[in-house]
Amino acid sequence: MRRPERVTVPAGGRPQHPGAAAGPGGLFSRTRSRRGGDLCIFQRMIARRMLLTGSLVFGTLLACARAQEPLPPAEEALLVVDSTGAALEIVPVQSPATATVIPLGAINATPSGVSALNGWALVPLGAADAVAVIDLQTRSLVRTIQLAANSGATGSAIVDDSIAYVANPGLNTVTRVNYLTGDTTTSLSVGRYPQAAVYTRGRLFVLNGNLPATTPPGPSWISIVDPVTNRLATGIDSILLPGPGNARSGTVAIDGVLYVMSSGPDDGVSEGRLTLIDPVGRRELGSFVGFGAAPGSVATNGTDRLYLSSYDEGLMVFDLLNRTLIRGAGNGAPIPTNSSVAVDSHGRIYALEAGLCVGGPGKVHVLRRNLSESRLLNVGGCPVAAIVTEIPPP
Repeated sequence: MRRPERVTVPAGGRPQHPGAAAGPGGLFSRTRSRRGGDLCIFQRMIARRMLLTGSLVFGTLLACARAQEPLPPAEEALLVVDSTGAALEIVPVQSPATATVIPLGAINATPSGVSALNGWALVPLGAADAVAVIDLQTRSLVRTIQLAANSGATGSAIVDDSIAYVANPGLNTVTRVNYLTGDTTTSLSVGRYPQAAVYTRGRLFVLNGNLPATTPPGPSWISIVDPVTNRLATGIDSILLPGPGNARSGTVAIDGVLYVMSSGPDDGVSEGRLTLIDPVGRRELGSFVGFGAAPGSVATNGTDRLYLSSYDEGLMVFDLLNRTLIRGAGNGAPIPTNSSVAVDSHGRIYALEAGLCVGGPGKVHVLRRNLSESRLLNVGGCPVAAIVTEIPPP
């Protein structure tokens, strides 16, 4: 590391700095230091001169020291939604034994998803027709935002530091909410049975499941919303998805592509399909099968892998670089009743085991990249959704 250039103050009090001109009043106009800012060098020079005259300078020195103190790192945490217990569990990835359970409080709540950003989490409450807002820093339920009757709130997506959208499958709409104030605006009509949403490239991509019939009457499609105008996007405002319908999960990978899983009917026969969407050109790039019947959520490790959960097949793996299925139906990691999956920044994989959802705890299988298990965590009675998020320092 290169050492900082030295500043000298001769007897006359005029600083000399290599390559810098002396300024008026004996103070240089600019210094170049690789280890500190010009302001702190200026403050220290003033402090030295004041010390020579017996002045008190502790405030000046302390202000400079405080300005250089680094912020503590963000805390990475796994968020797990317990459906039957209507709770959100916050599990720090570095110290999972210190998990916090936050009851969501609503009567008749049937939560099935969670979104998070910058220390806030939103949990749509299903049959309770509301969305819970959780402050992850204080580990507390801040408010419950009531939505229209019979909305059946499911998926959600946070757009920025105050605005989010909640999918209303019962009304075929999405509702724009200010999660800091609890205000809602007029809901926007989208496709049939929206049950998930992904925000990327300045647009909200709403996954319309084309339900609620047990067997979807046709393929799913995506509605594209412009959050600035709170209207369907200009130009291309929808994308048809091939396959069996029931689009229910999506994520954006490092390649910028939106990966959407259409699970199909819950008949134990029809095969799910993974579709790749270009969110800029708003078009389908291709689709893949081989995931068996009714695959569930998808999550990326941030580099080269996409993980897919399945009650029947366990945990499956898709290669993002070569766009090939590495472990598909019949070859998934044996995670019983695998209801969801998430990945942290260290590449640790969290695969939920929902169990029977009646009595007894659910489980989280913590897996290495090679899918060997490193740890088993007990969580709420029916874990159905999980994400990993960073919680900023207070």
